[in-house]
Amino acid sequence: MVLDRMRSAIEPLRLPVVVAKTVPDVEQTFWVNLVGRGYPSPSRVFRWCTDRMKIAPTTTYIKTQVHASGEAILLLGVRSAESTQRRRSVARYDNGQRLNPHNSLQNCFVYKPIVDLTTDEVWQTLLQSSPPWGGTHRELVTMYRNAGGGECPLVTDKSEAPSCGTASSRFGCWTCTVVEKDKSAESFIEAGYGDLEPLLEFRDWLKAIREDGAMRMATRRNGTLNFVGEGRLIPGPFTLEARRQILDRLRAVQAEVDLPLISDEEIDAIHRIWAEDTISMSKLEPA
Repeated sequence: MVLDRMRSAIEPLRLPVVVAKTVPDVEQTFWVNLVGRGYPSPSRVFRWCTDRMKIAPTTTYIKTQVHASGEAILLLGVRSAESTQRRRSVARYDNGQRLNPHNSLQNCFVYKPIVDLTTDEVWQTLLQSSPPWGGTHRELVTMYRNAGGGECPLVTDKSEAPSCGTASSRFGCWTCTVVEKDKSAESFIEAGYGDLEPLLEFRDWLKAIREDGAMRMATRRNGTLNFVGEGRLIPGPFTLEARRQILDRLRAVQAEVDLPLISDEEIDAIHRIWAEDTISMSKLEPA
């Protein structure tokens, strides 16, 4: 694991560095929200996962560092060449200086070291250098090549296959249902990683049941109906029975792939929420 390698390299290099990994509180993990509270699998309309799982824990950590030191510098690996939307976002917050004030975190400044690099320049830099914690970037190159269905970052002509990191290769959470298809996972399987197939099938199933009205409650968690434009009724969270099905299937997949997909702490939190929901629903039912 890269983080472990970095930790091992810090002491002999005598660097004033601490390797920290931000994770959501157990009450806000993906499984506790989806299986416990019944949140429908994320979509472009309701992408509840990003705030709870990424932004909130990282923001808390940054605020802690600002409180301890007075200010903090956040390094972001964003590049203007990533997309038109990314280029506009970079320009919106650029003040012409090396450090830009964070748009929402006080006394936090943003530094974007590779903002002007192209995709090819990023790969050229990686291939011509070695990580300071040891080893090479070959694993990273191989991972992107497999995710792109055989594409390779070493191209010599623009007419050849696009280099890694382009639109054909996308990495995110393995459970992500915001995208229509997980092309990276499909490419990995085609490249010989058949052990990932149960994960992809589970991800596709999560996306499919989101559209199944029989798996969703008619009301929100507070018992009210959810109407949008023109009086259209939006289904509520997954039913308790649907949540039980998801957990049973998830645990079966976990046993099949022999990977830790859900923790005991999350399962305890899920069962507690189910018990609370059962009591709340009984109170809402007519006498």
